[in-house]
Amino acid sequence: MSDLETLIPQSIELVIDGEPLAIKPLKVGQMPGFLRAISPVMQQLTTTDIDWLALFGERGDDLLSAIAIAVGKPRAWVDELAADEAILLAAKVIEVNADFFTRTVIPKLDGLFTQVKLPPGVKSARAVAGGSTPFST
Repeated sequence: MSDLETLIPQSIELVIDGEPLAIKPLKVGQMPGFLRAISPVMQQLTTTDIDWLALFGERGDDLLSAIAIAVGKPRAWVDELAADEAILLAAKVIEVNADFFTRTVIPKLDGLFTQVKLPPGVKSARAVAGGSTPFST
């Protein structure tokens, strides 16, 4: 891989539902909608071993919306995919944009976690963020 390929993520060519797709890094215009959709999913994406079935079960609507935005397809098109194709597409969107996630999104989430004022008795903002009990900052 050349230095230029390392700096500028390359697209991945796939055939999904019989249609050739080029999965490319997100464009700036896609980021607002993509980030709104993917934010509830981010905690599960920070692990190296993603449980895709659990992720779809818990946050499938968010993930499918994010995929639709990333590939420039209507959500209805994504909804009609076979499960294995949707999982492959999601994995490739994350793979192509991994640099964006690891250098931009995850550090910002970590920064937000450290800024949160924790309630008495709670030692980890990540534990609270993953839980179901909201608290005030």
